[in-house]
Amino acid sequence: MSVSKNYLYNVLLIISNTLFPIITFPYISRVLMPEYLGKVYFVQGVVAYFVIISVLGAPNYGIKELSKAKSIGDWEEFKKIFTELFLMTTLSSFGSLLILLVTIKLYGKFSAEKLIFYIFSAQVLFECFHINHFFIVMENHKRRLIRSFLIRFLSLGFLFYFIKTPKDYYLYALLLVIPEILARIIDVFSVRKYFNFNFKELNFKRHIKNMWIIFLYIFTIGIYGSIDTTMLGIMIGDTEVGLYTAAVKMYKMVLPVILTLGTVLSPRIIGAIKRKEKSNIYKNIDMFMDYSFIVGVPATLLMMLLAREFTILFSGEGFIGSINTMIIMSPCLVFLAIGSFVGGQVMLPNDMEKRILTISIFGVFLNIGLNYFLIPIYFRNGAAIATLVTEVFIALVKIKQMKNIYTEYKLLTKDRILTILIGALVSILIYMKIEVFREFGNLLTLLIVPIIYGVLYFGFLILFQNKRVFMWIDFIKKRLP
Repeated sequence: MSVSKNYLYNVLLIISNTLFPIITFPYISRVLMPEYLGKVYFVQGVVAYFVIISVLGAPNYGIKELSKAKSIGDWEEFKKIFTELFLMTTLSSFGSLLILLVTIKLYGKFSAEKLIFYIFSAQVLFECFHINHFFIVMENHKRRLIRSFLIRFLSLGFLFYFIKTPKDYYLYALLLVIPEILARIIDVFSVRKYFNFNFKELNFKRHIKNMWIIFLYIFTIGIYGSIDTTMLGIMIGDTEVGLYTAAVKMYKMVLPVILTLGTVLSPRIIGAIKRKEKSNIYKNIDMFMDYSFIVGVPATLLMMLLAREFTILFSGEGFIGSINTMIIMSPCLVFLAIGSFVGGQVMLPNDMEKRILTISIFGVFLNIGLNYFLIPIYFRNGAAIATLVTEVFIALVKIKQMKNIYTEYKLLTKDRILTILIGALVSILIYMKIEVFREFGNLLTLLIVPIIYGVLYFGFLILFQNKRVFMWIDFIKKRLP
């Protein structure tokens, strides 16, 4: 299947997954308010560590190993690897669940919200069925789209029907977990349409070393992905977690739009690296980097410009305290996207697991240290600063590692530098007139400003003859009747 079709399915998948929080968050934030919203996301942040333990890094490792077997057409090896990973994660899921239940029992703050913890614990148990890596490698993104849309649609109806008061935060937690469990179960049954599990001559030992390194890497990422809400909840309280989560939710709604191309390109880059086809490697990296700059820069700047409108419209007046937090965190968008791509699609296929792990561990300690000193002073904004500094550091170090592998590759091309400058220029022009737009109200401002920004931004890119934009225009022209 072509990159364009895979990308289209992934975009639709992202739209499906993004529309769900866009539709539900304005409602749920106004019903639960910062305190009860904070309770749910505090628990979800803690349980996230145990979810990571339950899969042992198998999704990331699986993409790499299954892509290698697929690239050489060894389908018996493909089935064997998949079966081995599935059995290993099944065992680890039970172990992770047991550790979580003991932790809830022993730690007082956790036991106070034990019902929510038990609800999220179900996700830990079923995480062994997390086999998205199989469908990514098989490039069956259409199926992923249909499954996600149906589950989200059903959960949407249940959410609006059952959640009416702040005391229904238990039901909200349940509705966050059930779609994930259903998706996992459907995935496992769908695999049997492709092949039966191969239980002959299994060799688990060959995976342990590399999986352990990837697991530690993913776990450290999980720590600095959730440690902010965990530390905020423990050091300050649930209300701060709620305000902080509102800001995080808004910028993370946009993040998958950038990352989706990396997901589509992943099997192709891994195959090119395996075959040592440097021209194809550079071609695919360029495709992602150009896209990240062209889409990520304006998305980041628009989120900063419209943080007030985003917050009030999507979260409500009770979350005004999230505005500055969102402005601080918005630049994470581009750095996190590029850092994730370089780590997962460039360094990992080049067998640089240990370097990725070292970078991540340093990032964790940096993040925890910054949170420890900044949260007591700046509360949620301190956590936002800590996250931003960490993401910038991680991305820059990973880019340096990529340059060490591919010394001829140039990241800051003329077109990408111009993209940043044009994005900044358009932002300044919009900012000078932002109060005029705000007279139309929050909703119209959110509709009008991005359209004007987009017209000016892409107009300048075309004027300065951005190569990638011209490629997109030619691609569209060829498919028009």
